[in-house]
Amino acid sequence: MQQEEELSPEELTALLSSYMPEIPGYRVLRRIGKGGMSQVYLGVQESLDRQVAIKVMSPSALTDEISKQRFEQEARTIAKLEHPCIVGIHEVGRTRQGLLYYVLPYLAKGHLGQRDFTHDEDRVVEVLRSLLSALEYAHARGIVHRDVKAENVLFDNADRPLLTDFGIALSKRDSTRITTAGLAVGSGGYMAPEQARGEVVDGRADLYSVGVLAFELLTGHLPYQAADPLALALMHAQDPIPRLPAEKRHWQPFIDRAMAKSPDNRYRNAQQMLGALNQIAGGRPPEPAFDLSRLKAFGRTWWKPAAGVAGALLVVALAAAWWGREGPETENDFFTVEAAPPEPVAVPGPAAEPAAAEPGPDDLPAPAATASPGPAPAPDPYANVSAELTVTSLDYDPTRPGARELAAARRQMERQRLSLPPGDNAMESLRRARELAPNEPALFRLSDQVIGFYVPRILDAVRAGRDQEARDNYGRVAPFVAEMQRGEARVWTGLREGLVPLLASRLQAGLDALDAEAVARTKALATDLGVPSEALEPAWSRAIELPKAGDVLADGAVLLVLPRDGRPGLAAMRHEVTRADYAAFASSTRREAARCRNRLAPISLKRRRWDDPGFAQGGNHPVVCVSFDDARAYAQWLGQRSGHNWRVPTRAEWRPVADHRGSGNACRDGRIACGSDGTAAAGAGPTSPLGLAGTRGNVREWLADCERGCARRLAGGLGWRDPPDRANPLQTNDFDADVGFDDIGFRLVRDVAQAELERR
Repeated sequence: MQQEEELSPEELTALLSSYMPEIPGYRVLRRIGKGGMSQVYLGVQESLDRQVAIKVMSPSALTDEISKQRFEQEARTIAKLEHPCIVGIHEVGRTRQGLLYYVLPYLAKGHLGQRDFTHDEDRVVEVLRSLLSALEYAHARGIVHRDVKAENVLFDNADRPLLTDFGIALSKRDSTRITTAGLAVGSGGYMAPEQARGEVVDGRADLYSVGVLAFELLTGHLPYQAADPLALALMHAQDPIPRLPAEKRHWQPFIDRAMAKSPDNRYRNAQQMLGALNQIAGGRPPEPAFDLSRLKAFGRTWWKPAAGVAGALLVVALAAAWWGREGPETENDFFTVEAAPPEPVAVPGPAAEPAAAEPGPDDLPAPAATASPGPAPAPDPYANVSAELTVTSLDYDPTRPGARELAAARRQMERQRLSLPPGDNAMESLRRARELAPNEPALFRLSDQVIGFYVPRILDAVRAGRDQEARDNYGRVAPFVAEMQRGEARVWTGLREGLVPLLASRLQAGLDALDAEAVARTKALATDLGVPSEALEPAWSRAIELPKAGDVLADGAVLLVLPRDGRPGLAAMRHEVTRADYAAFASSTRREAARCRNRLAPISLKRRRWDDPGFAQGGNHPVVCVSFDDARAYAQWLGQRSGHNWRVPTRAEWRPVADHRGSGNACRDGRIACGSDGTAAAGAGPTSPLGLAGTRGNVREWLADCERGCARRLAGGLGWRDPPDRANPLQTNDFDADVGFDDIGFRLVRDVAQAELERR
C-alpha cells in the first residue's frame, strides 16, 4: 500500500497515542491494550458487523522496509494456522501511514493472568493440554511461538483457552530474523535461557515457557522474579529450579524437566510433554522412560566398603554408560533426577588399629558374630527411583494422515457437536482431515452423516413454517457441503427433492388465498434454500398475477388491504367525491342542502351550500359544504346502485389513504393550484404510495369516528384554508356533524370480497 505521508517513528508513535488509526474496512472504536511492540484497538469489521481486535505494530519495532516485508510474510504464514486452540488472524495490512497491523477475533473474557487456578489442578491440566495441543500443531509446521505467557492465553465465549500473539513467532525453516540480530524477543519472566542469550531456538524454548506457566498456575507466582531484566535472565540460566509446595510435589518432576537449563534435557516435543501431563492427571507423577532396577541391582553387588573410591567410580562409570546408551526404549531421552548425595564412606588407614593385622586383598570378611563393626554401608542413591512403562491405546492409526482428525470428528458427532462450539465440532475436524487426506473414504462417509443430520431438520422447519430456523440450519451446512464437494451426494440432492413439493404446496396455498405476502415469503425462502424458480413452476410465475395493495379494481376503487382468513379486504375511492357526483345524488334523492359555514369565520351573513360554496368550482372539484350526515346518505345511495357496501371510513381505515410517508401542504407550496379562496380539481397534486390523491391540501375529509355523543364527527387531512404551518396530512379535528364546511368534503371506502379479486 502506498503511504499517504512520510512520518518518523517518533511522529507515528505520537499519532497512535493521540488518534485512532484509520484501517480500511474497519471502524476503530478505542484502544484496549498497549505493549512494547504494538498497540491494540477494539474495532468493528464493517462488512460483517463483528467486533475484532486490531493490533498495530509500533513504529520503532520494524523500522525498515525489509523487516516489514519479513513481518508481513511471517504473519501471513501464521494466519494459515487453523487450530481450535489458536487465535487466528483475519487480515494483515498497512495503514496509509505505513504502520503494519493485523486483525484478530475480539475475545472479551480476559487472559490467563487474570484467573486464579492455584486451587484447581484439573483446570490447570485443561489449560496446559490446550496450549500443548496448539504448540504441537504449530511446531509441526515449523512455527515457534517464542512468547508463551499468561497474557497471551485468551478465553473465548465458551471459556476455552486459546493461544494468541504469534506476531513475533519465527519459522524454523527461515534463518532470517525479524528483529535486530542478537536481540532476544519474548517476555523475560518466561524466557528460556538460550532465548535470552539470543541463540537460535526451536520448539523446546516454547516448552520451557509452558513449564514456567505451569509453575505460575500452581503457585500463583513466577518461579524467578527480579526487577532487572539481566538479573532475571541470569536466574533462568543459572539458578536452581524452585521447589513446589508439599501439596503440589507430584508436579515437581514435570516442572524440572520442562524447565531444564539445556534444551537437550527437556521434553523432546509437545506431544511427549502432553504424555507426562496426562500421567499427572491420572494420579501418577511423570516417570523415566526406562527401568533402573537392573542398575540398582548391579550397583548393590559392586558397592562394597572394601572397594573404596575405586568401587564408587566404577558405579558412576556404569551409570554413565547406561544413561548414554541409545536404543528403542530410551531414544536418547535425557532427564534429571534430584537425590541427596551419598554419605561419605570411611576408608580405614594403615595405623588405625595397631593390634589387628590389616586384611589382605584376598581375605574374606570375618563372620558377623566375631567381626568388629566396620563403616556403615553407603545409602543407595537409587533407592527411590522406579520406572514404569505406560501404554496408551489410540482410537486411530497415527501413521495415517488425517486419522486423528477423523477420530475427533466421530467423537464430536457422538456428542452432537456438529458445527458448534467453535474449535470443537465435527465440521472443523473434517475440514482439517480433508486438507491432510482429501481422498480418504471415511471422510466422505462422515461428511454425509453430518449433512444427513441437518437435512431432515431443514425439511421439518419448512413444513412447520419455521422459516428462520430452516435458513439457520441451511446456512450452517451449505458452506460445508460446498467445501467438502458433496453437492452431488445422495443425502444433499435428497434435500432439494424434499423441498420442492413443500415449497410448491406453500406457493399454491398462497395463490388460492390470494395472499401475496405469503407467496413472497415462500419465494424468498426458496431462494435462500437454493431451490431454483424453474423447479416451482407454474406456481412461481402465476404468483405475479396476484392482487396487491394499490391495484385499481373494476369500479376505479384502489385496493388497500387484501382479504385474509375469511375477513374481507378494503378499497377506497382514489379521490374525494366530486361536485358532479354529488349533484347526481342530490337530484336523484331530492336531498335538501345542509347549512354551510366558513370554519374560520363561523358567523357570516352570506348563505352557502354545496352548489354555491362562496367560490367558483367545476364539476371535477371535490364537493364541499356537505355535512357528515350528507356523506353517509350518499354512501347508502351509492351502495344500492353499485352493489357494494360503501361507507364513510373510520380513522383507522382512512390512515392508509392519507399515508404519504411525508408532510407538507400541497396547496401552500404550489403543488396544487388551490389559490387563496377555493379548491382545486379532485385528484390533483401528489399521490400516496398506493396511488390515492387529495389528502395534502385540497379539502379535509369526514370520518366516521365521533366525539361528544356523536354530535360531532372527526375530519382528517389538510384543506385549502389550513395555514402553511399546518402540514400533517394525518391530523384530525372534530366538527358539528349536521353542518357543512367550505373546506371539508369526503371520500368513501368499501369491503372487498375474495371472490371479487378471483374474477379479475
